[in-house]
Amino acid sequence: ADLKFRPIIGGPNSATQRLSHLLDLILKPLCKEVPSFVRDDIDFLQKLPETVTSNATLVSFDIVSLYTNIPHELGIQAVQYWLSKNKGTIDTRFDQELIIDALKIVLQRNIFYFNGNYYIQKSGTAMGTKMAPTYATLVLGYLEEILRERMREKYGETFAVYLKNNWKRFLDDCFIIWTENIPIEAFFAELNNLH
Repeated sequence: ADLKFRPIIGGPNSATQRLSHLLDLILKPLCKEVPSFVRDDIDFLQKLPETVTSNATLVSFDIVSLYTNIPHELGIQAVQYWLSKNKGTIDTRFDQELIIDALKIVLQRNIFYFNGNYYIQKSGTAMGTKMAPTYATLVLGYLEEILRERMREKYGETFAVYLKNNWKRFLDDCFIIWTENIPIEAFFAELNNLH
């Protein structure tokens, strides 16, 4: 059998780690603006209702290889979206152009040495870089905004609001208490059509 490997680069030794850490500090406040954002397990438990109806189904989804599957263009677009939408959230010492330029450096300069050769990661985000969880949260939050708009067009405002209030996510782990008449398989197909 063939084995598949996915390199995980140790961020603390990379040339961009300090810049990545600064970006994480700058961008982290935007995560609270993402409706699905779950900070940790305690936050998740506090967001669960005390009771559910008898027709409710507990549903979870996992996003496959999240960090390595985010195209740079999508990630930059997502960060620009959250920066523009929430101008008062970010420390005013950092303008959007500086943040985006720094983001491009971290994303496009992920160079590592292995077995006598140098490599550059051309797509996706390094799993070992400090900003990766915050960046991924913002990218998925951006895709969720697109998803809600598509669902609004296809199923109406009530369903879009239902999604906004009930869809929860911690990084790549998604959860919803499904009470809608729309088949969950149809919703799953919509999720996979996002990206």
